Amino acid sequence: MRIDVLTLFPEMFAGVLGGSILKRAGDPDRPGGPVASYHVHNLRDWSPDPKHRRVDSPPYGGGPGMVIQCPVVWDAAAAVGAMAPATPRRILVTPQGRPLTQPQCEELAGEKRLLILAGHYEGIDQRVIDQLREDEAGGGLDEVSVGDYVLSGGELPAMTLIDAVVRLIPGALGHAGSADADSFSPGVDRRLDHPHYTRPPEWAGRAVPDVLLSGDHARIDAWRRERSQETTAQRRPDLLESPTTDAPLVVLRDAGPADRVVLLDLHRRCFPTDAEARLVADLLDASDAPFSIAAETDGRLVGHVLLSTMTHEHGGSVRGLLALAPLAVAPDFRGRGIGRALVREALRQAAEHRAAAVFVLGDPTYYAPLGFTPAGPAGYQSPHGDAFQVHPVPNRPAPSPGRVDYAPAFARLADGHSTG
Repeated sequence: MRIDVLTLFPEMFAGVLGGSILKRAGDPDRPGGPVASYHVHNLRDWSPDPKHRRVDSPPYGGGPGMVIQCPVVWDAAAAVGAMAPATPRRILVTPQGRPLTQPQCEELAGEKRLLILAGHYEGIDQRVIDQLREDEAGGGLDEVSVGDYVLSGGELPAMTLIDAVVRLIPGALGHAGSADADSFSPGVDRRLDHPHYTRPPEWAGRAVPDVLLSGDHARIDAWRRERSQETTAQRRPDLLESPTTDAPLVVLRDAGPADRVVLLDLHRRCFPTDAEARLVADLLDASDAPFSIAAETDGRLVGHVLLSTMTHEHGGSVRGLLALAPLAVAPDFRGRGIGRALVREALRQAAEHRAAAVFVLGDPTYYAPLGFTPAGPAGYQSPHGDAFQVHPVPNRPAPSPGRVDYAPAFARLADGHSTG
């Protein structure tokens, strides 16, 4: 496998790629030849400013940080893609990507070539990300996340991805079956690995389990399976509840008129009455919902959320005030983070279209981790107490305090109960 990396900090990769399993996998003197080769490229080599080698610029709309510019990324990806015959599988490491899993690493280990884009600073201009994704002839673009946290740049996630993939290439490890018995791998039914012990047989008053010293391999295998099950049940019970195959890919997209019947049926199945479904229909009919976002998997719609307009007592209808909900997720797809993903996408679209604030009427324990706070202390009046919450849009002027109201159709339902 050939692995290319585009980064602003190529020096960060030397230690990781030059040590341990990754070093052995890429060693040209390795018996049988290397199983991987690494090529780290500095994005600044494609800067339109050869003197200062600048690749970034302040973000439109204001705000902190710098954004890497489109031409630099596009030119670099095209030039590096042409450095070898095989079309690369292009990957952007980003917190907004699909969570990296062991089955996904197993799939990537079968590729002939990877091109990994490691961003930095505030991020990369969205236009070139979209362009790369749509450029199927050049390899398209996958977006991958290594966890729900943020690092200073994409370099460490890129190294994590490389390590997780290369060790699965046949011949990379000293023992052919090593990877198959790791946590999350097929050899342990995608569960956690069992405990491991070695010499001495007793240490600090703790003895190695007798079964491991028995020489009875059938008993040892059974013990290891039991401990794997036990450890998984204690620490990651979700792995026992999930299917052993890779989870289906759920795609978020804008909902359109053709989705109307299916979406209304989804809301009817998600709530005890059809009030929310009637609300969705009313909002769409009255053009009070400028944003309608669906979650889809294998052609089935499994989630939906709306952003509808709101009014302010000091200014009538205010373009920048939006209400979130109703939020619906199919019962058999709950607990997979789809609802939160829909909320995050709604907030992203609201910011992209220069909204000022997003309000919601729902369970504060659900919405607080997503950045919502009670609207009352912020100066916005409603009869709904702490269940009425607000999420200001960063780098946008906050609307003035006062009473804010939902669209008429929403207000009728909101007077009865929350729709979160």
